Amino acid sequence: MTDLSAWRGKSVIITGGNSGIGLEAARALRAAGADVVLACRDLARASAVADGMTVRQLDLADLDSVAAFASATTSVDALICNAGIMGGPLLGTVQGHERQMGTNHLGHAALISGLFPLLEAARGRIVIISSIAARGGKLNARIGVDDLVSPPGYLSGPVYANSKQANLLFAQELHRRVGSRVAVVAAHPGVSWTNLFARQLRDEGKAWLVPALQLVRPIVFQTAKAGAQPTLRALNEASGSFVGPKRLNQYRGPAELLEVYTTGSDPAVAARLWEVTEEVLGAPLPA
Repeated sequence: MTDLSAWRGKSVIITGGNSGIGLEAARALRAAGADVVLACRDLARASAVADGMTVRQLDLADLDSVAAFASATTSVDALICNAGIMGGPLLGTVQGHERQMGTNHLGHAALISGLFPLLEAARGRIVIISSIAARGGKLNARIGVDDLVSPPGYLSGPVYANSKQANLLFAQELHRRVGSRVAVVAAHPGVSWTNLFARQLRDEGKAWLVPALQLVRPIVFQTAKAGAQPTLRALNEASGSFVGPKRLNQYRGPAELLEVYTTGSDPAVAARLWEVTEEVLGAPLPA
């Protein structure tokens, strides 16, 4: 298990920390004495599991909510970009961007930018949660605004893969630009059972598959607690690292240091993603 003693008394913000791997990571940090903030869209659900942790409103699918959250924050030592959505029909954010990319990448990029002065002052840390789905991402050095806000020929699976590739690319580029001042580490949880799977099936009209998944869950999926281990290890690793399980094609196992996927390691693609992200957000990212 990861030694979290260095985080005693430190302020840690976790997006989407009200369930799944985010909640397990939050509980471990709280047990280690950290001051944990659950940054969540659903305040009622977050409050129900807070158990001594602070709950604050944050909707990553609304850039105004992200800006309000950042402006109301007075201190932060670590930001864990954990929240995400997977699959479902084509839906938009409040600003009209495709919801998966808007939540998983754009919302987190805006949050990092808004909180960066505080993180820099604290010589803090950013952990960005990607996924093994990033291996299937198709973003390249020719991407444009539409690839982030209105992907042509929308298919939920490929767009999710692109959003997770974007997380990994963004983590690497952020490390190259600011890693000497704020540590930036990416992680993936393997294949862990969280409410993402059930929600995706329901959104796609396949709710009848949920009971079957529950039956095979112990065989196919890691627990959320196991899936949180890469997040926790990432809090102690060097900037630029990538952490996740290695076993069974990286589906499960203990958290280990990994090679960054080819889809997430090309500086030219990462630089182009950075440029397009700034264009969509209408503001410069940390540098």
